[in-house]
Amino acid sequence: MTKNELRIYFKKQRQDFVFYNKRYEIDQLENRLGDRLLAADIMTGTIGGYAAMTSEFDPAQLLSRLRSGGHQIALPYFENRHSEMEFRLASEALERGPFSIDQPQSNNPAVKPETILVPLVAADAKGNRLGQGQGHFDRFLSETRKNGSITAIGLAWECQIAAEIPADPWDEPLDYIATPDRILEMTS
Repeated sequence: MTKNELRIYFKKQRQDFVFYNKRYEIDQLENRLGDRLLAADIMTGTIGGYAAMTSEFDPAQLLSRLRSGGHQIALPYFENRHSEMEFRLASEALERGPFSIDQPQSNNPAVKPETILVPLVAADAKGNRLGQGQGHFDRFLSETRKNGSITAIGLAWECQIAAEIPADPWDEPLDYIATPDRILEMTS
C-alpha cells in the first residue's frame, strides 16, 4: 500500500475504534497509557504535547498529570499556515491557531522540549510514523536532533500499529510508541 492508502485505512481504523467505544472506556484507556508512560520513567524536562484532533489519542490527561508532577508543558505553535512549527509554553488559556487547532497564546515563550509526544495515524515496530502528511513533526524533530537530543514518543491506539510503514529519507523515526497495552522501544 502507498502512504496515502495506509493513511486512509488507518484513519478509518482509528475513527472506528473511538466511535465504537464509550467515552468512559476511552478515558480509562487514556489513563492506562498515562500510567504506563509514567511508570516507564522515560519522559524528562519540558514535555511537548499536542491538542488532539478528531480521533487522535488525546494526551490532555497525561499532560495534566505531568504538569502536576512539575514538568513544564509546551504545545505546537504556528504564526500562520506557512510558518514552521515551534513549541511554546502552554498555559490554561489557549487560542485557535491557523489550522483551527488550539495552541498557546502568541506571547507565551518559545521552548525546546526534551520529550515530545507525537500524534500519528499509524506507526510500525521500527518507529516509522505516518502522520497527517504535512511533515511538521518530522521537520521539527530533524532540526532539533541536529542541535541536540529529544525523545519522541508516538501515542496510539493499538489498532494504529502497522506491520510496516514505508519510510522516506525525510521521515524522522520515533524513539518509543505507547499504546494503552504496551510501550515499544525502538532500537537502532
